[in-house]
Amino acid sequence: MGLLDGKKALVMGVGNKRSIAWGIATAFQREGAELAFNWPNDRLKDNVLELVATLPGHESIPVGPCDVSKQDEIDKFFAEIDRKWGKLDILVHSIAFAALEDLKGRFHEISRDGLKIAIDISAYSLVALSRAALPLFEKAGGGSVMSLTYNAVDRVVPSYNS
Repeated sequence: MGLLDGKKALVMGVGNKRSIAWGIATAFQREGAELAFNWPNDRLKDNVLELVATLPGHESIPVGPCDVSKQDEIDKFFAEIDRKWGKLDILVHSIAFAALEDLKGRFHEISRDGLKIAIDISAYSLVALSRAALPLFEKAGGGSVMSLTYNAVDRVVPSYNS
């Protein structure tokens, strides 16, 4: 008997097999959770689908497109989760993005638009996804949101936007 038997967990932010989100997903599955995943763009679609194909019962795992910078994609994705599962117990938010050109330079060289995009995808998406998950959490009798951060918020990381 696992800690998450019967729980339905949506893990967002898997990019490759080294993603923290992937580690969380595989641990959740070992503990009995059913999983769902998204891919944010065509570049990552094949990575996500290949990883999902390695999981037991992969044929029934909900997986689909969801660019968190687009509310219509969030709405469609959560409607599909609702259709397939009818509820949601856990939302994992492991999403971050910043344009490479904004990471290469010095802090004061970050573009305004680049910062807006980074905040929208990395931070505001947590709000948007939590809002979309709420009706499904209510159907489950409650739910949990797990969000990750990066240790550069606590300390200087050399060459990370020097």
